[in-house]
Amino acid sequence: MKYGLFMRFVTCIAFFSGISSQTIIGTVVDAATKTPIQNVNVYIKNQNVGTATSSSGSFSLDYSNDKNIILTVSHVGYKDKSVVIEDKSKPLVITLDEMFFQMDDIVVTSTRTDKLHKNVPVATEIISRKDILDSGALNVEDLLNGYSGVSLQTSVDGGSMLNILGMDSRYILILVDGQPITGKFNNHVSLDQIPASQVKKIEIIKGPNSSLYGSEAMAGVINIITLDTSDENFTSISIRYNGSENKLKSDGLNHGSESIQFSSGRIVGPVTASVSCDIELIETDKTIQQIDADDISKYSGTLDLKWKASTDHTFGLKDIIYSHTEYGASSLMTTSTRINRNSASVNHRWQFSENWNLSHTLNHSYYSRSYVQERPWGDLVTDDLTKEDSFEYESLIQKETASGVINAGFEGSSASYTSDRVQNGTQRVSTASIFGQYDFFIGNALNMVAGVRLDHYSEYEAVTSPRIGLMYTIAERWKIRTTWGKGFRSPSFMERFIDWNHVQFGYRVLGNSELKPELSNGFTAGVEYYHPASYQVSLMVYGTDFKNLIEDYSIEAGLLSYRNIEQATYRGLELQGRWIISNSWLSSWGFNIVDNRDGAGKLIPNTQPLSGYARLAYKSPKRFWNGSIRMKWVGPYTPEDYNPDTGEYEKAGNALDAYTILDMNASFQVWKRINLGFGIRNAGDYIHERYGPFIGRSMFIEISTTI
Repeated sequence: MKYGLFMRFVTCIAFFSGISSQTIIGTVVDAATKTPIQNVNVYIKNQNVGTATSSSGSFSLDYSNDKNIILTVSHVGYKDKSVVIEDKSKPLVITLDEMFFQMDDIVVTSTRTDKLHKNVPVATEIISRKDILDSGALNVEDLLNGYSGVSLQTSVDGGSMLNILGMDSRYILILVDGQPITGKFNNHVSLDQIPASQVKKIEIIKGPNSSLYGSEAMAGVINIITLDTSDENFTSISIRYNGSENKLKSDGLNHGSESIQFSSGRIVGPVTASVSCDIELIETDKTIQQIDADDISKYSGTLDLKWKASTDHTFGLKDIIYSHTEYGASSLMTTSTRINRNSASVNHRWQFSENWNLSHTLNHSYYSRSYVQERPWGDLVTDDLTKEDSFEYESLIQKETASGVINAGFEGSSASYTSDRVQNGTQRVSTASIFGQYDFFIGNALNMVAGVRLDHYSEYEAVTSPRIGLMYTIAERWKIRTTWGKGFRSPSFMERFIDWNHVQFGYRVLGNSELKPELSNGFTAGVEYYHPASYQVSLMVYGTDFKNLIEDYSIEAGLLSYRNIEQATYRGLELQGRWIISNSWLSSWGFNIVDNRDGAGKLIPNTQPLSGYARLAYKSPKRFWNGSIRMKWVGPYTPEDYNPDTGEYEKAGNALDAYTILDMNASFQVWKRINLGFGIRNAGDYIHERYGPFIGRSMFIEISTTI
């Protein structure tokens, strides 16, 4: 009797459980293309149950029987959607509308933790993949040069000097996937060697960041994050031709370039892999009046592998290669330049508990530059080879607490520099560094980040770099950010050890082994208004005071060297905004005021005091075509030229008037997965034969497909 009663009770529970539990089956697709969307969150809020869609966009969700079932569907880059379930017996097909602009990007560089952009306490600017594609830029240098506060100065000895907020790339650390770029020409990074096609996004962190990244991060960090291993199988290819007429040359030649980009990704069990390559051939591109560079070829490639060995362990391998060949000829000289760069890294991430994880990376970078000059009749003038080789190991341990995140890490590196231009032919330096940071909340409104780093170089004493950042949130949409920190830059191999007689131009350069590291004391302070569905506006002021600033000077006529000077002061204001006009229209803009002065109160040479930019972009609701217009304005200023005889900058005879550069881009879907793009660069045809830009109006056409 008792057994029979018990069975009836169990049967009753099973019966009611069966009728009270049901399953919703459905698929989530893009509203415009009808293609499935992976990793969409599907959630029933009042029952606290949810799931995510598979690679085919499908999902299956068990729920408790209820008259009012409302699904909340969300995915990054798409508008959230609420769906009322009326007929539970039929499979659902849910469509999501793509958001033209997503403000809640994930950033990693400013605090070395994953945080939403709006929640980062350190001033950070993001150039998204969408921004990159809309720009039509071929490389990172071309991309950054379209923003206010950024200028590009090309020197007569080749290479270019990127200047951001009045500070050149010596004081702004350039990273690729979190690792410093090895190999610099004249102490400057050549960003034209990084194809835009291989870049996922760029994070620009403003203000002192040596507490996390060490040398060169005195005024900020630019982290160029390349496209990572794909979550799906794909193959894409694009071909572009660019043509222009250089009006500064009397030959009347049309100058052009061709480029081809290929990338492919595959998933094989727990391993995902992607490979990409980019080829650019530039013909008769005499872009600089003082240099005859007739033919340039650039080759770059990336291999990315990831292996999820278990739920706790993930391994990765990334290899980036770059090759650059340049040839030029004139009646007096024949020149050839060959540059090779390779960066390979192996990393491992271990999630050894719910709140603890360890990641470490071993990176090897190699750079070589060969430069040969000879007379047309065969006499060798210069045969110069420069090589830089470095190994770096980095480990980072992270713990999540109830109030924030703690980071602590160690970095060790060893680098060698070989050149005919340096004393003894080869010089070496090693570094050991430790750092720590605590990113935490005080109450619900105040977020604070505090960190410190200790760097010890084999050539000089240790340098300590602290940083404190605060963000205070007012009514969710108003944010006040401020950062203070110290930074440093160690003297480069060339500044310390160069011994080079430049016979062609009649001067000699000697290094100074007694140079001290440059030191900085900097701050940023700003306010931001953030509306997640419409617009974002921010105002920031910043300042950096330098000590022991390194400058070149003339010991005597024709003999140059380097020295530490007392101080320099950099001040500025930056105003930026973005406005989502509609789901098809987006605008963004920025304005910068820069005031950089040396210890005597004189304006730092070639500072552009005023600049601004504006961009208007459109995307068809059906995604058949999109386009953008970008305008950059540079205010009037007086450029200065360096005189190697005196070691001083001398003002040009006339000030440069304000000018505007206008770029236009558009792309069309001509057939299924085939897109046709075209654009006009410098549509107003502005040029300047001495200070650039040296190429006027140019046009390109591009065809691309993804399989």
